[in-house]
Amino acid sequence: GQYKSTAEEQYFPYVRPQENGHHCDTRWISLGGKGKNLLIVADDEMEFNAMRNSVEDFDAGKATNRPYQWNNFTPEEIANRPEIGPYDKPRQTHINDIAPRNFVEVCVDLKQQGLAGYDSWYSRPEPEYTLPADREYKWGFTLIPGANANSAQKKAGYSYK
Repeated sequence: GQYKSTAEEQYFPYVRPQENGHHCDTRWISLGGKGKNLLIVADDEMEFNAMRNSVEDFDAGKATNRPYQWNNFTPEEIANRPEIGPYDKPRQTHINDIAPRNFVEVCVDLKQQGLAGYDSWYSRPEPEYTLPADREYKWGFTLIPGANANSAQKKAGYSYK
């Protein structure tokens, strides 16, 4: 089927902020706003997310303006920690740190590997949900500027291979 939503509706406020709103089995995406439109057509299928944040907004490793999280350590652990540089502990992003940006970031993927198995914290994903590194993957997509929502269905039906 065809679905319509905004980038704002793709975000879910998880307690630990993280990339979300991922869509699978997609043939084409029509993006638009303020008179600017872009159609993305997959050669076969693709996966994507479109959000009003960058992936780095959720990545604690890039959150250099966030405080260090010393609350999980005893005073002795903090005092006796090895000095390995100013970035020796991760900085954490919290739900109140996430604010919509003035752009939409679109990530287009062939696939994303599953995160975990049955228990979500220890077991590996089932084999059908993995992407083995020793396999060759080939995929593609076409960017078509100026295709509005009314013409997207027709233009998505053309072959761009």
